[in-house]
Amino acid sequence: MRLHAVNLFALLVSALITGSAQALPADRDQPVQVTANTATADGKTGIATYRGNVIVKQGTLEIRAEEIIITTDKKGAILSTVSKGNPARYQQQPDPKKGLVTADAQRIDYDAKNEIITLTGNAKLKQDGSSFSGQSITYNSLRQQVDAKGDGANRVQLVFPPQARGDLNKKDGKK
Repeated sequence: MRLHAVNLFALLVSALITGSAQALPADRDQPVQVTANTATADGKTGIATYRGNVIVKQGTLEIRAEEIIITTDKKGAILSTVSKGNPARYQQQPDPKKGLVTADAQRIDYDAKNEIITLTGNAKLKQDGSSFSGQSITYNSLRQQVDAKGDGANRVQLVFPPQARGDLNKKDGKK
């Protein structure tokens, strides 16, 4: 059960972490659209800050937050992103055969170099009836490690939908 939970979470979060790398092929070919009430960019530091009802779209990818800070290197490659909101929201369809992956948290941090995503503050991750929630959820895709933490009032929770009978028979080698 634990391995199944980690594999499910890894699948869900890898879609969230890698963004367009795991997205539908059509997503990668779409333009990135950003709308916000204000935007500032500093070419020397590589930091761009978008504030006020920020919406980022690229194909099926959609991020909504009150503030998104993107840090890039000198070549324009993304180093990190920080999305803040009440909550910040993410959705994307990484596979045409599966439903949308959705994530909500007060803060969503993405460290592109180390391929680590951290959802903080009432963190929730869902896809196809399965869900994972906790005060914070961190996923390291390089190490394939999940670290979820609750707080004194709320424990970590993982929910799986029941498997269809046909799926169970396939696993047992029955037809």
